[in-house]
Amino acid sequence: MKNYPAIRYAILFIIGIIIYRFTGVNPTNYLFYFLLTVISLAFAILYVSKDKMKLTFQLSISLFVIVAGIFVSAFQKPEYKFLPENIYVQKDFKAYGSLTGVELIKKTEIVFNLETDSLSFPGSIYKEPFSFICRIRDSSKANLSSLYNKILPGNKIKITGIFVKGRERRNPGEFDYDKYLHDRGISGFVISNSVDGIKILNGSSNTFNSVVFNIRKVIDKEITRLHSETTAAFIRGQILADRSNIEYNAVVEFINSGVAHILAVSGLNVGFIVLIILILFGRFNLYLRSFLMIAGIIAFMVLTNSQPSVIRATIMSGTIVIGFITNRSTNIFNSLAVSALIILVVEPRQLFDPGFQLSYSAVFSIAAIYPIYQKMINASSFRNRMMKSILAYSGVSLCAQIGTMPVTLIYFGKLSLVSLFTNLLVIPISGIVVGISIFTLMVNIVSPVLAFYYAEANNLITSLMYYIIHVAGRFEYAFLWIRNFSLLDCIFFYFFLTIFVLSLKFLKSKASKLTMALLASLNILVYCSLDDKNLLKENRLNLMMIDVGQGDAYLVKFPGGETALVDAGETTINFDNGERIVLPLMNYLNVGKIEYGFISHVDLDHYGGFIALMVEGKIKSVYKPAFDPNNSKDVKLEKFARFMNIPVRHYEKEIIKLREGRIYILNFLDNNLKTTSNNRSGVLKFVYGNTCILFTGDLEKKYDKKFSNYYRKFLSTDILKVSHHGSKTGTSEEFLSAVKPKFSLISAGIQNKFKHPAEEVVKRLEESGSKIFRTDKLGGVLFSSDGDSIFAVDWKSN
Repeated sequence: MKNYPAIRYAILFIIGIIIYRFTGVNPTNYLFYFLLTVISLAFAILYVSKDKMKLTFQLSISLFVIVAGIFVSAFQKPEYKFLPENIYVQKDFKAYGSLTGVELIKKTEIVFNLETDSLSFPGSIYKEPFSFICRIRDSSKANLSSLYNKILPGNKIKITGIFVKGRERRNPGEFDYDKYLHDRGISGFVISNSVDGIKILNGSSNTFNSVVFNIRKVIDKEITRLHSETTAAFIRGQILADRSNIEYNAVVEFINSGVAHILAVSGLNVGFIVLIILILFGRFNLYLRSFLMIAGIIAFMVLTNSQPSVIRATIMSGTIVIGFITNRSTNIFNSLAVSALIILVVEPRQLFDPGFQLSYSAVFSIAAIYPIYQKMINASSFRNRMMKSILAYSGVSLCAQIGTMPVTLIYFGKLSLVSLFTNLLVIPISGIVVGISIFTLMVNIVSPVLAFYYAEANNLITSLMYYIIHVAGRFEYAFLWIRNFSLLDCIFFYFFLTIFVLSLKFLKSKASKLTMALLASLNILVYCSLDDKNLLKENRLNLMMIDVGQGDAYLVKFPGGETALVDAGETTINFDNGERIVLPLMNYLNVGKIEYGFISHVDLDHYGGFIALMVEGKIKSVYKPAFDPNNSKDVKLEKFARFMNIPVRHYEKEIIKLREGRIYILNFLDNNLKTTSNNRSGVLKFVYGNTCILFTGDLEKKYDKKFSNYYRKFLSTDILKVSHHGSKTGTSEEFLSAVKPKFSLISAGIQNKFKHPAEEVVKRLEESGSKIFRTDKLGGVLFSSDGDSIFAVDWKSN
């Protein structure tokens, strides 16, 4: 560390931040240690001989930096105000306050940050500062544009709408978005479905932020006008650091193909700014050119809303430029450490931001590993210069991926197998796209017509890039799912990687280097598997009641390996439960495909999520009520299933025999199409050993009585899926007396507008002695059975 003092201090400062983050200590408790450290440090500097007491000096300054990290973390942590945790959804929500930031307009909404002076909703009034993300939607694009052209950072406004809390970790493997928002001091969202919900009370604004916002608006407007929708969305992300218009499926393909890193504004973009300044002002004297270069990258940093990756690149570039003009040599590791220290001193919580982690791990890995890789290429037997150039270029991508692999696995759980290939093509293409887009915007000032032709060329290049990513991302073996990759796994990975890199200095032969590489890889695989846990136990019946809000979705895995899905939640314009909830959960639980897909009945909150699963090839067969030609949703559903070559069978009394277990389809009544959709629900009984689970769809009282009269004791079960989300229209006393469930499952949205479950149904279940599990109270619920007994599994602590 002698040659890298900044790294030593950065690591020590980070240790202090981590201590404060995970212990939550009160820094005043460390005041004595802090003062002792300062005194020791002063004593070491003034009175102690460095030759004799060097260790004392180093220990003192190390302790000083660690404690400084603790203190900075504590004093940089604002005292945020949050609404009570039990408020998830609140109508008639009114807030008064100032706009702290306005985002670029989205396809269907305007988003801005609001810091309140006061707020109110029925029964409560708060006159304290709270922070919210406000989303304004309107059926009229003209109305949205009109509002967008009026609002500015600093405006005083009144907003009326619905408060919605950020989604918590409701199912295994999910991201805790509410915690993410709270870490940033944000209470949640205020959503208004009309621009009429916004009133600008005071036209005064924050001058600097308003100027930056207006510049961003002008650039965004020209990007959108000149380019296709896809190209504009990508360029907007690269130049203005706003990726919100990039389609969700496209982002997934970027992740699958291992090129998600290019979506973040980074050193590549800063490099283009430096290159442009060198071209424009190359003949100026050194000091003026250097000043313009630093000013240019700082301006770009401000334009991108000071993203961590751009701040890092800006500080690094500035450090190198200053070192050059002052005739001081710079070291990339020290430059990285200095930039990290500056960011963390200003905002310590950036250490836990995925963008910060990916950015630094990538650049640090390239700096540490690539020189070794380059020496190996130069010493290789390859004579072809082009081949050496290709290998050298691909090495940069390889080194970056090695460094970012643990971070990527923690946040995405995917290890791309095609990333080397896609990066080899996509990185230069993306660089060309960004370069042309900057040039196009400059040309547009002089000649809009000429700029249009450059933009059209850029559209073609972007289409090519997206096509490569689409093909690579949709390839069946494009990536591996790496589940449950933890912080401990991350530590093991970097530990053995560091040992391997350091050992290369002492290993001479290729055989010894290869052996060391294999040993390091083997150790990583073994140690990273120490804390692996499988929620779905082998040789057991596993039932997962998935929290899909106001809808139903139940995943079942039998001991023989067969899987079933009973309903898959709702799909709306804004959110697809199949795509966003069920599919990621299946991947997290290592469930490949669903052999038996049961659609209880053709209501959107039950079958909607199946569409996305069908598109992804996850459903092998579908069971549903008899086809209703008068129901347009049913017609479209069966037509789509046929198009996807998925066999569809209709409910009738049947026994499906499994390797270990059975599925009883209990529907015995004639398929009367005049009956309501709810009463045509599939009634299913899953059996393994002595364990039984009964599913009832949205069956109403009139019909559940028919089932109880027909089947009587056969309906007796361990677990009952309570019909119709616990509505008062279902679960009659007669039916409940026949079923006698030990456990009752109710899937309902938090504070839903239907007020499910009904109090009378809950009371009826409680009086019967059944223990109730509700998604609105608990989130997803997991059960496991060995065939004799069944019990709930606490997946949140695993």
